[in-house]
Amino acid sequence: MAVFRFISIVIVGISLLVGPALAEETAPAPSVAPNVPPVDIEAAERFIRTKHNRVRAVLRRRDTPKRADQLTELLGEFLDYDMLAELSLDREWNERSPKERKRFVSLLRQLVERQYQRNMESTLKYKVIWVGSEALDGTSVLVKSSARSHIKKRQPPVAIDYSMRPDGKEWRVWDISTDGVSLVKNYKRQFRRVINDEGWEGLIGRMEKKLNEEEDELI
Repeated sequence: MAVFRFISIVIVGISLLVGPALAEETAPAPSVAPNVPPVDIEAAERFIRTKHNRVRAVLRRRDTPKRADQLTELLGEFLDYDMLAELSLDREWNERSPKERKRFVSLLRQLVERQYQRNMESTLKYKVIWVGSEALDGTSVLVKSSARSHIKKRQPPVAIDYSMRPDGKEWRVWDISTDGVSLVKNYKRQFRRVINDEGWEGLIGRMEKKLNEEEDELI
């Protein structure tokens, strides 16, 4: 579980809300319009590999506000916060006004960025190998990787899979699965639980409170 928790935090950015993560299958790809051209699988893999290498290069620099800003910018270049938020809220997304959606996405992004910057240094202790890609439904691609510790070499590798979709000439990651655990589906379960117990404002309150705290753990 320690390995899973580490990868979940440093690769994706956060582990939200309450309770342990449950092993769940990858979230289904978002629906797309018919008659779209097939995706370029190789382009998707090149994109995420390039972003990954850029992040690692920035992390090797001295820890400064400038470095933090660079990491924030890099994250925004490949993580699709809007789709992550929509898929994670599921039916609740349609119940929210544009103003509420904007507020939620902003909070989610800030929490992801802060936790990512606090923990990504640990990825330098792992060797990442890209092990292949495949097309998902519609225009999405699944890019697969494997991370193994440089220090604990007998420790089994951790599978990290990126669900991606094209966005113009770029790509966006809308879900990440770690050893079969989908970020989107895990968030969906946890968000639903908090909303059922505390309502929408209860969820937002939890997120806002965490932004004012210095703990490593989120919500």
